[in-house]
Amino acid sequence: MPKPRYDELTADLEAKFGDRLRWVASFDSDDYSYDVRYIRSDLKSELSGLELDTIIHRSLAVFNREHVEDVYFHLGEAKALLLRHEGATALHLYLSRNRGVVVKLEPDASFQYPDFLDECVETLRGD
Repeated sequence: MPKPRYDELTADLEAKFGDRLRWVASFDSDDYSYDVRYIRSDLKSELSGLELDTIIHRSLAVFNREHVEDVYFHLGEAKALLLRHEGATALHLYLSRNRGVVVKLEPDASFQYPDFLDECVETLRGD
């Protein structure tokens, strides 16, 4: 995959979800690095840098593609992981063995899965 178009994805998500978009972060699970691509203004004060860092590092440790495929070895290659919590919905979108994007939405945000996943990948690729 050529360099992912994170700015385009973020702009599309902001246009589609407005205030229901919580944050977007790209990640590399090999070195536990990430870049916050978008965070809603009210969450900047709600989540300190350390809290956000802890949340993302824990999710990289538990929800990385290799681990998901190991747990569900019989299902083949993992494309994404969708988690719905009381306070948010999280989509972990895997772009390669170690790279991906996490999109956090308000729990009442509505989207059609797997169409939403395909739209995100198309935007990232520039299709």
